[in-house]
Amino acid sequence: MPVYSPDNGYISKIDADLVGSIAVYLGAGRMNDESKIDRTAGIVLNKKIGDSVTAGEIVAYIHTNDANKVKGAAQNLQDAFQIVKRRTYSTSRIVEIM
Repeated sequence: MPVYSPDNGYISKIDADLVGSIAVYLGAGRMNDESKIDRTAGIVLNKKIGDSVTAGEIVAYIHTNDANKVKGAAQNLQDAFQIVKRRTYSTSRIVEIM
């Protein structure tokens, strides 16, 4: 299922913690050793920080076998992208954890 940009602008942040939590929710990861991994579940990000987007453009894809999880996961994944009006440049690959 595609996930669309709600606005025009530039991607300034992607919440990696939220993306990871959504992936686990979809079955692509596990919270403990007893959990099974669904090898068909996952997230594909089509955009990175600094990329321009237009409203309605695909920013990511969700893969899952559970149709009940798609709508909520899509909305949450859309919220993981912070879109601003001015271009953001990233000169570092360092991830800041708060």
